[in-house]
Amino acid sequence: TGENPMKTNNTFLPEKRAKYNAKRRQKDLDFVYSNWNLPHEMTATKINIADVPAKVAKKHKRVVATRGSEWTRNDTEYRVKVQEMESRGSLAEAVSYSIAHGTSTIEQMQQVLPTYQSRTIVDIPPDFRKFSSRICEREISGNCSALNYLFRNNYRLASYYNYAGERTDDELSLHHVNEALSLLPTLQRGEVPHYDEVLVRTMRALATYHMKDFEAALMEYRVCIAAIRLLHHEGRIDMSDATDKLMDTVNLWPHTILRMTIRVKIQNGVSRPYLTKEEYLDLMKENAYGIYSPSSQKCFHCGNTEKLLLCSGCSNAWYCSKSCATKEWKTDHKNRCGSKRYTGTVTMTASCLQEVLDEIESKDPGPETVNSLGMSILNFGDRDFLVLCKDPSTGEIFDALTDETIEMQEGTPLPTIKSKLGGYHKFIGMPSNKSSQAESQE
Repeated sequence: TGENPMKTNNTFLPEKRAKYNAKRRQKDLDFVYSNWNLPHEMTATKINIADVPAKVAKKHKRVVATRGSEWTRNDTEYRVKVQEMESRGSLAEAVSYSIAHGTSTIEQMQQVLPTYQSRTIVDIPPDFRKFSSRICEREISGNCSALNYLFRNNYRLASYYNYAGERTDDELSLHHVNEALSLLPTLQRGEVPHYDEVLVRTMRALATYHMKDFEAALMEYRVCIAAIRLLHHEGRIDMSDATDKLMDTVNLWPHTILRMTIRVKIQNGVSRPYLTKEEYLDLMKENAYGIYSPSSQKCFHCGNTEKLLLCSGCSNAWYCSKSCATKEWKTDHKNRCGSKRYTGTVTMTASCLQEVLDEIESKDPGPETVNSLGMSILNFGDRDFLVLCKDPSTGEIFDALTDETIEMQEGTPLPTIKSKLGGYHKFIGMPSNKSSQAESQE
């Protein structure tokens, strides 16, 4: 427990990009487009510089050219001062200074920048998402831009209000996230969000989660992960690089998505079992864990990684052909398919047992209907999890993903995701199918 699954296997995709095929990419593009853009009322106060009269645009550019060096110097001085505070361990001082600096910088810029029809002028190319330049680090396409500084300071404020100790304010954090995102042009169908756009969007997910709106937070987490998959596919990010700032931000999100999925079910009044087999498989497929983890996606007989089919009897084995499925059935799979569950190979240690029980008993503050069920997530590596909960009415510990009761004793074999699917029929009353018939991965 406590192992970071993303540090050892930091990818939401199969190892080969080819497996992230056109169908999967289009699904992510559609999902991101449908859930990415902010409501109109959040963007109505902004207007792109390309849409204002030439005279107004010229005035805006003149102000930016005049003040640009001052803004750059101010930002450099800020960074040096914050680094100095952090180096001597004055983190609270650094947070207070950063919040004050970011707020005053935005106010000063708004006072000198011209507006058009009371709307903030956004000086960024409409096709900025094609550029690799970082909005948070330097000017887009090499040009000095007021947006660069406004976006950066709103992002900083959102970050600090999220981790400000006693000054933590999720509503203010969400406000500054929305301010930063509202400066950017509307995402068009087929477009992939910019790296920094996704980075800021992760702050929206965190703020919404901290505000206990789990359904909205779950959507934010899912749409950010889909955008990251698209960035990875286009070569703009390496999802295996745990040192990347964006990947470091989302390194524990598989845990969070699992936890929130269950909490949303509880919030919506769903009783046990919380997930059907189809929902469980979709959850694994979307986040690439369990049977859909990279190392699992190979033929269980010959090891081939191409044109894989999932066994329809247990949804727990891949085969590249009917021939391989038949051979594996005769030698081994017939003893594991259908309602016969795999025997767990991981056992409950005394320290693990105590850690799980402590975490289950320590409930987050919030709506009782959502948090009355304590949770503890066990990670077995290779994106394999158990979400352990305590039933408040019976006191039994069960896995919220499969509704399987777990005996909480030292030495108890723990079923993993790959082992649990074979016994899924037993827990949710689905008919068992012991044939070796296979169904398509898609």
